[in-house]
Amino acid sequence: MSTDADDSTDVDASTVAGATTAPHGVTGLPYAAQELHTERLLLRPLNAGDLDDVHAYQKLKDVVRYLYWEVHDHEESAKHLKKRIAMNRLAEDGDGLIYAVELPDPEGGHSRVIGDMSLFLKSAAHGQIEVGWVFHPAVHGRGYATEAAEAVLAICFDVLGAHRVFAQLDSRNEASARLCERLGMRHEALLRQNEIFKGEWSDTAVYAMLDSEYRAR
Repeated sequence: MSTDADDSTDVDASTVAGATTAPHGVTGLPYAAQELHTERLLLRPLNAGDLDDVHAYQKLKDVVRYLYWEVHDHEESAKHLKKRIAMNRLAEDGDGLIYAVELPDPEGGHSRVIGDMSLFLKSAAHGQIEVGWVFHPAVHGRGYATEAAEAVLAICFDVLGAHRVFAQLDSRNEASARLCERLGMRHEALLRQNEIFKGEWSDTAVYAMLDSEYRAR
């Protein structure tokens, strides 16, 4: 074996580099939802006071077209909200966390919830997290969804230490597909007619990003 100092340095650097990329699961557990501030938005846990804002988009057919539930009346939105308020912590596989996406009033008036972001811990051991989103169509085209999703990706990779973050959506959901592409997620798979969705066969598109791809953007 060579005893040259330069050779020894190269071996040590290689060993260290290998150690930093060793496979690992999610490292930031348990994780409780905290307020996240972006340039224009506040992401925070849902609360009972969000009911009217949340119902404003849950009652729209265009919003629920590719979701697993139908339009909600006010009472249904209240029940749905109560269940989702409890989803505020990730600790074990199957746990979910919902962030309200709040648009503050720049004049200091009433802020409003314009959508929500979801995180689901699919496999802590393998570093797999699923994300999802719903936004009021009145705010489409202003970059709010991208801004909120970027904040969630930062939580997934920088705080939780995820290896892979993915989204599953109906292949006809062009708006969500475009959001995935803006975030730099790969169109990883198309599952043909893998489920009966609202009475018809539906294809599921899978978009994903690895930690290494997130770092390389």
